[in-house]
Amino acid sequence: MNESFVQQLNELGYFRGMTPEDAGALREEIVKLGWLGLFSDAYRLRAADAEDLAEGGIGQFIAELEPFLTAEGVTLPEIEDNASIDGYVVNVGGIAHPIYDAADLELDAPEGKAGIIWGLSMTRGFAVVDELLTAAGSEERVYAVNGGNDLFAYILTPELQRVIMEHPDASRSDGPYKPTEEYPWFGQPHLS
Repeated sequence: MNESFVQQLNELGYFRGMTPEDAGALREEIVKLGWLGLFSDAYRLRAADAEDLAEGGIGQFIAELEPFLTAEGVTLPEIEDNASIDGYVVNVGGIAHPIYDAADLELDAPEGKAGIIWGLSMTRGFAVVDELLTAAGSEERVYAVNGGNDLFAYILTPELQRVIMEHPDASRSDGPYKPTEEYPWFGQPHLS
């Protein structure tokens, strides 16, 4: 069963852009571990701690994705993080992308919507990457895995995300999801 899963991933371009050695090692890991083997991927799957993103780390996060983005035809423009006590804006090629503002900061309190800054930073930061991919004509998009300090970014096409989540061993709560701005889960599947 895992061999056919690897074949399906291959047909959908999952291993495209990887070195032959890295692709071979990941294929073997997926055959051995099944769905869980996907989380050994260091090319499409990257740590993206939401706290780091919220503290002015979106530019650094995007820079870490450069090998993948370049393979998808993205030429990274100049990126500048502007985080202050009044909010956070990421300038990408001279275009301002508001991440959060003073009003959002006021909401991020124990008696308010604690964690909203982390969630907005994830959602809006990932959207900046999606815009770069879209502008380059790529079908790849950034999905989230987990959240908070355990957040990962997983770059997949919508078809790859669907196939991954249809695997019999897939965990709805631990699989890749599309982030939203809906507080408090920001798109992450959870038990009601």
